[in-house]
Amino acid sequence: MRAGYSQRPVVAGYDGSACSESALRLAVREAQLRYAPLVVTHAWQWPFAVKPSDPSVVETVRHTAEFVIGKGVTLATTLAPHLEVRARLERGSAASVLLTEAAAEELIVLGTRGVGGFERLKVGATAVQVAGHAPCPVILVSGPSPDTGRVVVGVDDSPKSGRALGFALEEATLRHSDLLAVHALAEGDTPSREAGARFQRIVAPWCEKYPQVEVFTSFAERPANEALLDASEDAALLVIGNRGHREPARVTLGLVTQAVLHDALCPVAIVPQS
Repeated sequence: MRAGYSQRPVVAGYDGSACSESALRLAVREAQLRYAPLVVTHAWQWPFAVKPSDPSVVETVRHTAEFVIGKGVTLATTLAPHLEVRARLERGSAASVLLTEAAAEELIVLGTRGVGGFERLKVGATAVQVAGHAPCPVILVSGPSPDTGRVVVGVDDSPKSGRALGFALEEATLRHSDLLAVHALAEGDTPSREAGARFQRIVAPWCEKYPQVEVFTSFAERPANEALLDASEDAALLVIGNRGHREPARVTLGLVTQAVLHDALCPVAIVPQS
């Protein structure tokens, strides 16, 4: 198990927005639980298609970015004085900067939306791109995260569900919480004893690997997004794969995942299934 032995960093995307501050606070906690360093990351770029006639204007944008990341680092070190905190400031789009070194990272934590955009937009383009393409788990945060509560994980019939289950069980171990594994019938499927038994067979080996976690299961005969949202109403974290096993590999974020991201009240961890 990686908990307690990881030197791969936890990365927090920070742009000074309220969502990114909530994400940074959760990232600090995740880094502490894992004994991992925290990398506070901020991306900046000239926001217009036309280049400025005065290069000093670009320098002003860069200095503003330095101020923003400095604020993020200060917050992180204030929250956890003994945590190793690094700053990463790069020019480029937020998604591209966050994804550049994602293969070498333990976890990425960022807000569901950043500075700017439409007020009614619940999940921004950066969150969708990073969650859909990162090779490591990504936690998306829309507001303050609860300190306590169970971990909920969505499980389908795919053997790859083990990736989401493993991450969820690790989170439950680190948080000293219990786990609720939820399986919902796919559209067009009919309830059967075999479907329920198959679900239990997927979960059982993981329970043996994490005997310290109390695991509950729920077999729901309704749409998966509804079952997951209801189950996670009072949860500390909802864990789900980036797509269902029946969705093609070209799909980066499945329909259920998108629906859950849009309406979840707690942080949502997206675990890559391939």
